[in-house]
Amino acid sequence: MTVNPASRPSLGRALGELNRLVGTLHRRALADFDSDFATWMLLTLLEEEGVALSVEEVVRGLDQRMDLTEADTLRLLERAAAAGHVAYLHDSIPATAELTEAGTAHFAALYAHARESTDAAFEGIDQADLDTALTVALAAKERAAAALAE
Repeated sequence: MTVNPASRPSLGRALGELNRLVGTLHRRALADFDSDFATWMLLTLLEEEGVALSVEEVVRGLDQRMDLTEADTLRLLERAAAAGHVAYLHDSIPATAELTEAGTAHFAALYAHARESTDAAFEGIDQADLDTALTVALAAKERAAAALAE
């Protein structure tokens, strides 16, 4: 695809538009599993840690990843527990949450489907170009985080 340099968008605009479109593909994939983005982020957090987390750690993790409030996180944990995906021990001291065996299997299938859906956006692009794009995106993320911390 050739873009006229005079009408070429800024990098920020191009990244924003890419984020919107790939995000739409991702949300559609999640909907195929009757899931949503907040649930995806909860399952991702618990899968990445691989151990029971205190609910305080879950609240902090989801707040950092997506600005989810404590009340919303607790409702999300209740829904995930009702679905059998998370063991949410709210009466324990401290209260904890971890993926169940069913939750681990559900997340693996959901992840594979979401990945297949979003990878379609990058199909046919040279792997070296994708590697370079990822390197640039990660460097820009670090610089943006540093600028926000100032």
